[in-house]
Amino acid sequence: MEGKSKHAHHGFTHSHHEHHADGSITVHHVHHEGPHKDVKHAVSDLDGAHDSMQDHLGVPNDGEDLDEKNEKLEEAIAPGIHQKMAELQGK
Repeated sequence: MEGKSKHAHHGFTHSHHEHHADGSITVHHVHHEGPHKDVKHAVSDLDGAHDSMQDHLGVPNDGEDLDEKNEKLEEAIAPGIHQKMAELQGK
């Protein structure tokens, strides 16, 4: 893997999960470029922790991110979201 990080598709090297007495979990994904790119947030339960792992580390299975018309789910749920995000990011 010359010239490429083995974490190239997401950039995170490892993750920590802090379990709290109320059942909530603090999830911390550590990025190889340093703390400024880390992601740390709270989730309410184990399902939330699994979702966080999928959202930040995973790649959708074939068709998993598509609706019944084979369109991106985000666009189906919120039409124009990709264009608006591009505008907000100055792209």
